[in-house]
Amino acid sequence: MRAWEERLSETIKHRLLNKNVSYKHLVKLECYKMAKYILKDEPEYKPFKIWW
Repeated sequence: MRAWEERLSETIKHRLLNKNVSYKHLVKLECYKMAKYILKDEPEYKPFKIWW
């Protein structure tokens, strides 16, 4: 469990936001995007694509 928490706290450079974000924050951002799509607030869902 500790290794999982450590991994979630690691950061990566988010190209669209142009800043470092943790994996934990990245998961939250994706959840928000999916929710907006499901609730019809956004016309499509574009998933985050790993580029490194």
